This record gives sequence, C-alpha cells and structure tokens, in this order.
Amino acid sequence: MAFKIGTPEVELDPAIPGVAYTVGLLQADGSHEGSLEGKGRVSLELSVRDQTVLTQIADILPCYSSIGRRSRATNFAARSETATLRLYDKSTRRAFANLGVTIGRKAEEIAPPAQPFAEADYLRGLLDGDGSVGFTRKGEPFVSFVTASPAAAEFFCRAVRNVCGVERSCRPNQRDGVRNIMVLNRGAAQLAAWAWYSPDVIGIERKSAAAAGVAQWSPSAAKAGRYGVTRQRWTALEDAVVLEHPPMEAAKLLGRTVSSVSARQWRLRRRVG
Repeated sequence: MAFKIGTPEVELDPAIPGVAYTVGLLQADGSHEGSLEGKGRVSLELSVRDQTVLTQIADILPCYSSIGRRSRATNFAARSETATLRLYDKSTRRAFANLGVTIGRKAEEIAPPAQPFAEADYLRGLLDGDGSVGFTRKGEPFVSFVTASPAAAEFFCRAVRNVCGVERSCRPNQRDGVRNIMVLNRGAAQLAAWAWYSPDVIGIERKSAAAAGVAQWSPSAAKAGRYGVTRQRWTALEDAVVLEHPPMEAAKLLGRTVSSVSARQWRLRRRVG
C-alpha cells in the first residue's frame, strides 16, 4: 500500500521509466530519514564504480541533489570507496514517500507503487539493489532476487509468471524469514530481456552488461548437453569495432545483436581497465 501524506507539491509519475527505476532502487538500497513535515534526507550510497547511475538519477530529479564520495575500511576490504546521492527537498521526499520510499527501516514493508507504473523499470531498480544476474558455474543463466518484503516478493513472482510463464514460490526461508527467488535458463533469458529491454535504459552498467549476456542465451540442440549454446567466436577485428562504435552501430556493422555487442563491450573495457 502506498504511503499517504496529503497532496505533494511535486508530482513524480511512476509510469515514467526513470522514476519507476529510481523508486525500486531507493526501496532496495536507499534510505529516507527525518520527517515529511520538517527536515529530512533521502540518500543512496553505491560503490564508486556505479556512480554513473547516481548521475542519471540526479538528472531526472525535480530538485537539487548532490553526489559525494568517501573512503572507509569494511569487513570485506581494507579500503572501500563509495559515492552517495543526497536530496533534502521536502516536496520531492513527500512525492517519493507516496510511491513507497517511506521513512525508516523498510526491508519488510517495501511494495510497488499503488498507481500504474513502469513495471519492467521498477523491477530493474529492485534487481540493481537486491538482485543478481549472470551465469552459474555450470554456465546456466540466472536472475535472482532477495527480499524480506512479502509484497516485493509477490511482485517478482508475478513478473516471472507473466513474462516467463513459470511459477516461483514466494515463501520465506525458515532460517531467516528472507525470500530468495531465482529463475534459470530460458526463464532467466526472458526476464532479463524484459527488464533490460534496451541498452540505453537507466541502470547500473555492469548489471546491464551481465543482463545483455543472459538475454541472448538460448538452448541449442546442435551441441551435446542439456543446455548447449552455439557461440560465434569474437575476432580481434570485431573487438576493435565493438570498442570504437556505440553498441547499436557496432551490431549493424557486425551482424550481431545489440545485447551481445553490449556484453562484449563491457568485458573488453573491464579487461583493459
């Protein structure tokens, strides 16, 4: 259920892809502190390697926001550098609250907006925050989502059913009450293609690249094994084209799909970096 706090001065339409995505990502990884009647703050902290998406979000916000960096030691690394987007505007915070980015701890309470919204973009926001996309050690493509929220789990399962035609359980784990939901193989490819429907959608670049690889997967009877995949090997000349041109243009030049070119471009740039 959406959080109601009167009529906000700022209107945010979740039918707009960038708004729906931002709501999903804020619900998963953001925080909303303070009061809707007084001072408060919405913030979103990500690894510095994902700072580009913070800039994209800042560009669609109807108010001033800032992006800062900090370095600190964590349990996982001696030095971790993060980037944080912050906004303080009361009207914008009220608008986000009405769409489900409520104040305080919300892991068990997040839910899709009550009004019509861009479902693929909202799901991509959730997955960028609390999901994973890629390939298992056995080479099977997967998309997974971890949440403590019954409503968010039900939305994910409904999307899987509608897009992939398969059923997934929304029941929580007995150990910690968290729902860990995964879809594999053909279903994962279909869901990735739906959520990351264009190489230009707003989102975390490394996950977009991984999703592009998952989306192009398909089982093939031409190779032995249960889930064989026929691969067209990349040449050095093709790699040069991929690095020198935007994905759509490179795909036309090479006769490949945009998703495969996007995935290859990401791998090459990561290797170079």
